[in-house]
Amino acid sequence: MEPPDLSAWIGLAAQVAVLFDSPGMARDPAFRAYADKKILLREAVGAFDRRTGMCLGVLSFSRKTNRIAWMAVLQERRGQGIGSRLLQTAIRHMDGDRPVDVITFLPGHPGGAPARALYLSAGFRDTGEDCTDGDGHARSLLVRPPDGGHRGQSFHYDYPRYESMSNPDTCPVCSGQQSPNPPVLLASFPFGRVECFEAAQGRLFGKCHVLACDHGLHFSAMPPDRAAGFIQDVQRAGDALLRVTGAVRINYEIHANSMPHLHAHLFPRYLDDDFPSAPIDYRLVDPSPYDPGEFDWFVTRMREMLAEPTAAQAPQIEQSVLAQEKETS
Repeated sequence: MEPPDLSAWIGLAAQVAVLFDSPGMARDPAFRAYADKKILLREAVGAFDRRTGMCLGVLSFSRKTNRIAWMAVLQERRGQGIGSRLLQTAIRHMDGDRPVDVITFLPGHPGGAPARALYLSAGFRDTGEDCTDGDGHARSLLVRPPDGGHRGQSFHYDYPRYESMSNPDTCPVCSGQQSPNPPVLLASFPFGRVECFEAAQGRLFGKCHVLACDHGLHFSAMPPDRAAGFIQDVQRAGDALLRVTGAVRINYEIHANSMPHLHAHLFPRYLDDDFPSAPIDYRLVDPSPYDPGEFDWFVTRMREMLAEPTAAQAPQIEQSVLAQEKETS
């Protein structure tokens, strides 16, 4: 949620206040301050109707305590999976190695059954422990065991980190920060750098990427001339990759999900790859697609291929050589 969404959250709170046994919730300055703080901390997620902009539901949580703190869905939109999506999104942003807890309604609370059912279906269990909410109402403490689930590096799992790196001044690429696992440089072009890792995503021989020289999150925001230049560099890398690997084709994906700096992934596709009629699972890197010595061979061949002039450059080079010969003759 963004700061302008505060009024939508307060409006939702006014509609569900009776259910929370707190009729004055939306008018309480302390609640408004709480909601404002959660938005600024990026610890609030909201569901909005794309067509009308109406707020359908809100969930706030705490990374520090690994707790679901507040959740509500418009009464007329309950039972449509909105609460489940909000809960799933929040859990992704919390520590999977610690339990997640929530204080919710007691069994038999008027109107509280849907919330309890949602938490129980998501793996929470009632501890039977007596507790109260912030207003002193008797409530149940539900706990979800640690899931030990994979927490990736993309904005789906740590939005504050992603947001902090979105600025050119703090972007690891733009500031020249050394990666603990640096890529192998294959070529530097005017608009992008061609790089690869021995741990090939998707277990695909030759998988590499082109990192844009310009900082940015959205390809649509790149100036047209720079975007055209970047795509030409990607095209050049793809042509070399196709010839070096003997792949049937190359799949191209422009990303900035984990690293908020535009880059294009190049995935060679083969008749015997692991994803027939399916998207590539980039998380799969073992076993390596390279036999001993093959990765070094691949790097050498790609560097040689990428150093050769393209078909578009060849006439320009030829004209330059002819001009030099005329000057010396």
